[in-house]
Amino acid sequence: MLIILHLSFMIGAALCLIIGVAMAIFWRSKNYWLKAHKTFNTTGFIMLILGAAMAIASVITGRGEHFAGWHQQIGLAALIFSCFTVFLGYYSFYAGNKKVVMAAHRWLGRLSLACILFALTLGLIMIGIV
Repeated sequence: MLIILHLSFMIGAALCLIIGVAMAIFWRSKNYWLKAHKTFNTTGFIMLILGAAMAIASVITGRGEHFAGWHQQIGLAALIFSCFTVFLGYYSFYAGNKKVVMAAHRWLGRLSLACILFALTLGLIMIGIV
């Protein structure tokens, strides 16, 4: 059951983050893009944390598969990169050097999303869906 919740949260997180990134890329001309970008990405980040919690709970309750595989390691990297991306996104409103902070936010966001999609693909391969 925990693995199903893990999978559900991670797919939901990936979808939210893809939509949030698309808002930043394609809908910048709309006056609501930033609010939508923040909403989708924050929701995706929360789902990412919940999905990670489900994976940890699954390991604790008996599966015993720790961070031995690529899926787990890339997933952890994606979670860490996402934490920094969210922090930089919110910090950019208060930063003195906005250009540097925003550039770091954009590049970490791209790296985070790539890691999330790669970890998701590896996870789907692990369970035999792909």
